[in-house]
Amino acid sequence: MELLIIALGPLVGGLIGMAVDRYPPPDPEDQDDAYEPDTAPAVLRSLHPGVEIAATLTGAAAVLALPAPLSLFAALLGWVLLTLALIDLRHLEVPDALSLPLIPAGLAATWWVEPQAILIHAAAAAAGAGAIWLLGEVFRRLRGYAGIGGGDVRLFAVAGAWVGLAALPGVLFLSGIFGLLAAAFLVHRGWVAWGDRIPFVPALSAALWVVFLAPQLVQP
Repeated sequence: MELLIIALGPLVGGLIGMAVDRYPPPDPEDQDDAYEPDTAPAVLRSLHPGVEIAATLTGAAAVLALPAPLSLFAALLGWVLLTLALIDLRHLEVPDALSLPLIPAGLAATWWVEPQAILIHAAAAAAGAGAIWLLGEVFRRLRGYAGIGGGDVRLFAVAGAWVGLAALPGVLFLSGIFGLLAAAFLVHRGWVAWGDRIPFVPALSAALWVVFLAPQLVQP
């Protein structure tokens, strides 16, 4: 199975690139106008061959870090998160059709590996979404515009379903670190300005995946 996961990487990467390239740009009238800046960052003009390389490395890292069947779950999670991150980078949008199924998928993976923990992970999904929604509401009331989108809320629910309650603070911490690094890189390259909307899903996706691969990084 391990070699199959790695071998599937280039094919999966090509499919991810095709899906991102064909993803329809959001209608400006349908976007959340509560955000102050509304310009999508001018990144990811071309995905290939980077997306194939990223998907292959995702599969290889899953295989090296975890035993089966966890390695398969990690690869599948990583590939979907990669798709979400690329769509958010290009369109500042997180499609429900990809993000929401990750919640029951995470609970199913938990049931397969550790059935007694499924209720804790379900509670973590609700707690993760609720905490980030509350943080977003506080930001909106203080600043007058939304700083956290619905996609971020849903992805924190995904994080809770996959890694559980105890690991959620670690996901939040790592996503903040990754987000700051990504923002500095995007600003340095001139793709965005500090006042622009900066996609957060890539940082959150990376944090979730790292914690799923190596939970000991954030848990004793």
